[in-house]
Amino acid sequence: MEAELKSLTSSDIDERVYWPDDEELFGFTLDATIGPKGEDSGNIFQFFVCTPKWITTKMINPDFGDFGLFGRELIIVKEYDFFSLKAMISELCSGTSGKDWAEVANKLSRYAAWEYADFQS
Repeated sequence: MEAELKSLTSSDIDERVYWPDDEELFGFTLDATIGPKGEDSGNIFQFFVCTPKWITTKMINPDFGDFGLFGRELIIVKEYDFFSLKAMISELCSGTSGKDWAEVANKLSRYAAWEYADFQS
């Protein structure tokens, strides 16, 4: 079974019209709906997209702590390009496979926060 990107949305920006004031200084949350290839279903995987300059700026801001930041579920980009970002996540999906959806989703959760990561039936 192979993963497939179904959609990308953000509660922080409107990805259809957003353009950062500074192309090298931005950060936003991105929700990717990813599911089994060829099927309509999908789960939400959340990333935080930012630039190295954004990280540096946050590290000198006392509200975030001046020692360091945890970096799981990050996509660090040089500049804003939504189409390249979408292609990057699509490639991650098409390169992720497993015997069933649980295995595929667990592999993807190494890169993004999976909505069912801590679910126990």
